[in-house]
Amino acid sequence: MPSSVLALALTLGLLLSAPADDPAAPESFTPQQREHWAFRPVKRTDMPEVAEARWSLNPIDRFVRSATLELGLKHAPEADRVALIRRVTYDLTGVPPSPEAVFAFVSDPMPDAYERVVDRLLASPQYGERWAQHWLDLAAYADTNGFELDADRPDAWRYRDWVVQSFNDDMPYDRFVKLQIAGDEVEPGTSAALIATGFARCGPREVVGGNILPEVKRQEELTGITSTVSSVFLGLTMGCARCHDHKFDPLPTTDYYRLQSFFASSEMIDRPIASEAEESEYKAIVKRIDDQAAPLLGELAELEKPIRETLRERKKGMLTDSERTIMAIPEGQRTEAQKKLAQGAQKALNVTWEEVAAAFKDNAEGHARREALKLAIHTILVQKPEPPAKAMALVDTSPKAPDTFVHRRGDVKSRGPRVVPRPPGILLAAQPADAFSVSIEPLEQSTRRRLELARWMTRPDNPLTPRVIVNRLWASHFGRGIVATPSDFGVRGESPSHPELLDWLASELIAGGWKLKPMHRLMVTSAAYRQSSRVAPESFKKEAEDDPENSFLWRMNRRRLDAEGVRDALLVASGELNPARGGPGVKPPIEKEIEDLIFTEAEVVDLWPETPDPGQWLRRSLYLFRKRNVRYALFDAFDAPDTQTSCPSRGVSTHALQPLVTLNSQFVLDRARALSRRILAGDGTDNADRVDRAYNFVLNRAPTFRECVDALDFLAKQTRFHESAKKTAPADEAWIDFSLAMLNRNEFFYIP
Repeated sequence: MPSSVLALALTLGLLLSAPADDPAAPESFTPQQREHWAFRPVKRTDMPEVAEARWSLNPIDRFVRSATLELGLKHAPEADRVALIRRVTYDLTGVPPSPEAVFAFVSDPMPDAYERVVDRLLASPQYGERWAQHWLDLAAYADTNGFELDADRPDAWRYRDWVVQSFNDDMPYDRFVKLQIAGDEVEPGTSAALIATGFARCGPREVVGGNILPEVKRQEELTGITSTVSSVFLGLTMGCARCHDHKFDPLPTTDYYRLQSFFASSEMIDRPIASEAEESEYKAIVKRIDDQAAPLLGELAELEKPIRETLRERKKGMLTDSERTIMAIPEGQRTEAQKKLAQGAQKALNVTWEEVAAAFKDNAEGHARREALKLAIHTILVQKPEPPAKAMALVDTSPKAPDTFVHRRGDVKSRGPRVVPRPPGILLAAQPADAFSVSIEPLEQSTRRRLELARWMTRPDNPLTPRVIVNRLWASHFGRGIVATPSDFGVRGESPSHPELLDWLASELIAGGWKLKPMHRLMVTSAAYRQSSRVAPESFKKEAEDDPENSFLWRMNRRRLDAEGVRDALLVASGELNPARGGPGVKPPIEKEIEDLIFTEAEVVDLWPETPDPGQWLRRSLYLFRKRNVRYALFDAFDAPDTQTSCPSRGVSTHALQPLVTLNSQFVLDRARALSRRILAGDGTDNADRVDRAYNFVLNRAPTFRECVDALDFLAKQTRFHESAKKTAPADEAWIDFSLAMLNRNEFFYIP
């Protein structure tokens, strides 16, 4: 064969045997695709001139008023001071203001009284707790893995506390992003940076797997990370491009796997961050407890041994002849097919705890002894301390990354072309040519891929990252984002109601060093934010007809408290809120119906061990233990997310279960009793004064004359009712009824 032909054949052979590489070169996009508002560079426009300039308190108002004037809409008057302080306190801290704070603000004659309230709230540690809850919704945070086993994550709370501290410290958002994407590469060897990477670990994770192939399980993990990172930071629905090119946005499947390849070498690792002394002390305590439990465990094993042997022999008799033949072959001599059949047979022979427990039910003496042993063992083992501190981290374990391939139709067994790490091409098209390089030099212990992704995400010329976060801030303050679909800035997402304002805010964020607190201050001190939500329809008939959803903010939106806000407000009103911060999640009592539904194991072991200190049950909702498969009734009723996926905005529903929970649940009844004690413990014994205190505790205002009359009439009727029922303290019972009614006022549940 001539050498030229041989060379050609060898070349063709190499091309046919190796997967086709993706060059990662910028694609060509149509002008229409490039011109989509979200893919264009952020452009800071001049503030518009408006006829009512005196109404404006800061630049935001110029943009808002320009839009309403263009539509011929009037604006609402400023809200009263009580409404303002309730609104801004809830928005910035997640809890209602104290009666003292309300009185001080209402009585303050200085023109900057409101601005000083805002500054105080932004400096409060409760600010970080409030904004951590928003972020944890996006991260799909929980303290357990989910799925059938739903095992605990002992160190998940460290990420939650890191987020709280980051917001309180006003960490620049670009750094906040970098640490969560690549903390181990940004600050190698730093515990806080490792904990920050827990963002990618927050979602549900199947750790048992069953018959799931390792490569399938790994792909599911990468899918979760890729989809969450793209939606939370970039507002892109990249997950839609996993199996095929995105049907609406210019995001080919190759772009999905290019983004995924940034995480190809990253592993989910619980990395120790405790000192050697702490590790040694923990091991010594655990050994002592294990040694104490060992004799009882041995006795339990001996007690169960004959039952297990009997059950196993019974199962052996149910094997087929072919299965028995295969099981008789030494393991090292089995073929691959025989090994798979042997695995199935072995699984069929396993004796489960349910089968053992059922077998003991027919042996009263043995059952009693077994339960006593289990209780004794549990009593000993439950004394084990929390394991030494670990960071629930996402880290690279090697400077070399495995190849990433496109999976046709999302099937790991159907490999397409090989791809390299690169951001979506449509975004690179809006940036300078040097915005990102596919040549990434690894670090000593990592690929540096995630670090380069984080750097690209936080470049000032990235068209999405700053827009997405300022829109999230806006949505939390105004009840609706400038873009109403906060995690979808694509073609099928909503167009911005105020596009120039969105870009102005994004550019302002960057100019201010990516600091979020100044952005909060800018928004909540605007005249748009300070408008009243109570507008008489006859006064604003045109506005209600032309803009019924209030997209252009001619008034403020009235909003209901979120689920955690309802619980926290109940605790504040009753005077019971425990202000302790941080630490492992608290397990309060849960309704018996929920415990019976979720925990069906008829065993002595308590599968929901309540936190021993009842005072801990009264901490903020942020610090409650979040088990994915256990839903708190109050949270469930008021639309808390299910923690299975990232939640960009919570739904708001109204249904009969809500008053059923707030009128009948033990938690709310206990708060009503505490509130009644608080009311009665105040100065003065006149019932009118007590009614006044109740209104200030619950609604931050004094009652009207009509409300006071109705309250006194209600108390008199309830006292007579409890007297007829021969209650020992009928007047006290009447105050409990009144307190429960106050905590169920519609006004209590809404931000004015």
